[in-house]
Amino acid sequence: MIIDHVEHNTKTDGFSDDESPERGLDEFSDMSGEDLMAVYEQTFKEFKPGEIIEGQVVDIDNDRVLIDIGYKTEGEVSKEEFADEEGKFTLEIGDRVNVVLVRKDEDGYPVLSRQNVEKVRLLDGLTEKYEAGETVTGRIVSRKKGGFIVDIGVAAFLPASQLDVRRISNFDEWLDTAHEFKIIQFDRKNENIVLSRRALLEAAYEREKAAALKRIHKGDVLEGTINNITDYGLFVDLDGIVGLVHISNMSWTPMKHPAKLYTIGDRIRVKVLDVDENAMKVTLGIKQLMSNPWDTLHERFPLGSVIEGRIKKVTDFGIFVAIEEGINGLVHVSDMSWTDEIKTPAEFYKKGDTVQTKILDIDRENQRVRLGIKQLTPHPWEKIAQTYLPGSTVTGKVINVTNFGVFVEIEEGIQGMVHVSEIPSKKGEDPLDRFEPGQTIEARVTEVLPEEKKIRLTLREGPKKKGELGEALKQKIQEQDEEKPG
Repeated sequence: MIIDHVEHNTKTDGFSDDESPERGLDEFSDMSGEDLMAVYEQTFKEFKPGEIIEGQVVDIDNDRVLIDIGYKTEGEVSKEEFADEEGKFTLEIGDRVNVVLVRKDEDGYPVLSRQNVEKVRLLDGLTEKYEAGETVTGRIVSRKKGGFIVDIGVAAFLPASQLDVRRISNFDEWLDTAHEFKIIQFDRKNENIVLSRRALLEAAYEREKAAALKRIHKGDVLEGTINNITDYGLFVDLDGIVGLVHISNMSWTPMKHPAKLYTIGDRIRVKVLDVDENAMKVTLGIKQLMSNPWDTLHERFPLGSVIEGRIKKVTDFGIFVAIEEGINGLVHVSDMSWTDEIKTPAEFYKKGDTVQTKILDIDRENQRVRLGIKQLTPHPWEKIAQTYLPGSTVTGKVINVTNFGVFVEIEEGIQGMVHVSEIPSKKGEDPLDRFEPGQTIEARVTEVLPEEKKIRLTLREGPKKKGELGEALKQKIQEQDEEKPG
């Protein structure tokens, strides 16, 4: 059915008493038809699609309502759009109603809608809230790939990552629940709206954190709840801010993974070690609430004391032995034997063995203990030094002849060396020519060096008695005089 659009009638009753329509029209008498049409067009309002317009009902027929919106032509709306919830139509000519300009048709006539009014108002309100950063209330109605659909009057998308600050294991339990959300993306034209609940929780947490930082001070002892456990420590909730207990601040002694000692939800006492308001970080400690066992270790284990402990670890450079719970000492390979050169400790010791050791040194600052095994018995060379005193004569077998001296075994496993300078010889004679391996010689001890495991020998004659020394000096002088040219 073709519906004729009703044109506006030009009225003349808008002129004052001292004016006449003819007088008012005089100013248009010289205008062309096109100019008059342009002036006529300017007398009407301009509307944009999606805009809510108030108009007046000017006609009602069987299936449509004609509405004057102040434009050059009336717009029409389906009569069904004005029916109430019971389907009744109560509109009358002359009533003023709000409609939405959907578009203009190809002839420029307005296409109106009554049903979109509330939607436009809702989108107007959401636009204002988005631009002002205000929150909206919505109900999570269904799940969608990657998140949820939320009803905020229109359908909006909530990414799963924006639901909560915590990790969610059961998404279905969130269905049909109402919450406050922040609009983080808003495309009105395509009605694409993205929400976030997490952003509100994080903002609230930041406010709580800032307030908590004002009441927490370095040195405070507080009680908190463990809310996360990692390889490197514990995160503790202090009612408004979460602080970190690094693994290095959990115990004075080496410890295993924190999860072996603590559980999420445990209530623990901590000491505030540092408060960084700029970074909004709190450093906490547990061991600082306890005495440091290293401070009194020297009292429980004085230097030189002998302990028995279990081997905790075997390495290429030594073995670690448990002194007490959490404190181990090192027996370096150089402190394992006086006589044997141990290059591979694993050939002599294994983890779990019980060994006796002696406390050699305690380094409290670096938390290290030096232990020794060879120190449990006297240094064999100390006995050798007491046996072979300087000046004493020894008899031994030549083991080796080198260009710098002769090595002599004076007892099993014990060698001395006669340096070439300690072998008397005549001028032009090589003093080493007189020796060969297996030869038995007699020498005199000049020095014993236990730490270096060395015995120095000489083949020169020792000091003579007083009378013999005088005769020897006279003979030496006489020999020198005889050698002088006459």
